[in-house]
Amino acid sequence: MVKMPKEVMDLFNDPGSVKVLATAGSLLEINVVPKGSLRAMDEETLAFADIFGEKTNRNLEANPRVSALVFRMKPVEGYQVKGRFEGFKTSGELFDFFAKEIKERLRMEIRGVGIIKVEEIYGVAPPSAGKRIA
Repeated sequence: MVKMPKEVMDLFNDPGSVKVLATAGSLLEINVVPKGSLRAMDEETLAFADIFGEKTNRNLEANPRVSALVFRMKPVEGYQVKGRFEGFKTSGELFDFFAKEIKERLRMEIRGVGIIKVEEIYGVAPPSAGKRIA
């Protein structure tokens, strides 16, 4: 595993940043979805709320490899994080944290919290666009 630099974690945890999660199934079943709940839990872990992710969840069952993108336009900053999906938590402190946040913000219930272990990090904005940073 690699460690996310502070600026990457801060951008994932910024409510105003755009976050996208990409998954791929066993045979060209690519799915890309906005994941506003995606956040850095620590230097090696991303997590997201599972609200209604049927295509995403099917892909994650077939292939645990994921790519998450986070960016903002002013000032321009962005990162791509590649990692491995570790599974869903359906109870406990982390689940309760996400359940409360989603209930307050979207008035929706969650089914679980997806856990991603970070393996690679790339810049997607100048001056590090396309360069591996961790």
